[in-house]
Amino acid sequence: MDAMRKIAVCFFIPLAIVTSSAYADYDAGEAAYKKNDFATALKEWEPLASQGDAVAQDNIGVMYDNGQGVQQDYKIAAKWYRLAAVQGNASAQANLGMIYEHGEGVPKDYKEAIRWYRLAAGQGDAVAQGNLGRIYAKGQGIPLDYKEAVKWYRLAADQGVDTAQQNLGNAYLFGKGVAQDYKEAAKWFQLAAKQGIASSQYNLGVMYRDGRGVLQDYMEAIAWFLVAADQGDASAQHNLGAMYASGQGVHQNSVFAYALFNVSATNAHSADKIDGAAANREKLSSSMTAKEIAAAQALSREISQPGMLLKALDRYSKKQAIKEKAMP
Repeated sequence: MDAMRKIAVCFFIPLAIVTSSAYADYDAGEAAYKKNDFATALKEWEPLASQGDAVAQDNIGVMYDNGQGVQQDYKIAAKWYRLAAVQGNASAQANLGMIYEHGEGVPKDYKEAIRWYRLAAGQGDAVAQGNLGRIYAKGQGIPLDYKEAVKWYRLAADQGVDTAQQNLGNAYLFGKGVAQDYKEAAKWFQLAAKQGIASSQYNLGVMYRDGRGVLQDYMEAIAWFLVAADQGDASAQHNLGAMYASGQGVHQNSVFAYALFNVSATNAHSADKIDGAAANREKLSSSMTAKEIAAAQALSREISQPGMLLKALDRYSKKQAIKEKAMP
């Protein structure tokens, strides 16, 4: 349930600036920003921000927050966010909330973060809504309240916020703040998974494998485990390894399984997951030849590279198919 930070400026004409030259300056800044010409964007927007335009102020805050065209400086980012936030700019209020939540450029202060999130969320800002939901779910600076968390998650999820969709899926999966409902959980995981959230992709894989909230479908489970594993999700890598080891929904392949257990043990963050993956790898190796183990270790090195898992497995499969055809 990580915080969601805005990483882009707001692209719309500031209503407070009505002169044609000001519109031109804003448009020029927007065009430059989209081309990653941050120095020009800053040059165009700074005069508008100095004149009190809230959108330009928020945009400059984002640039200092992300270190775009300037040295990253959270204190300066907070200054610009605050100038825009007190004028009622929802994006700046959400960003200022995140600055306080993380203690970047200002002392960490959950209550102050909540204050700004509430103001932005009340204006419909999806980022603030999702973050407010997460804070209620964790009870940070406020009494823990899963029902309130679900309320805010839903508002953000309905606007397409991927992390809120993931968190809402978890709420339904575990019955926190809502009645447990696997079908509803699967629905929200599906939406987040399609936006690339690895944990939702993993969760969908488990649900398809076990037939919870969806019809059991090993092939669909494999598909979701693969895309999550390719993003480095250790649990997906482990489960995918188990399916290759047993031939569940795929052709049994000990080399694939060993390699996946190996990278899972490396990527896992908890001792029990590390030990579990390592134990499965060692158990599998007892039935493998030295040549197979060597191939699996080589494959492990390939798939440990970010984004290389799908390509490496496909490449290995094609090599094996060619070898099998060449056999008498």
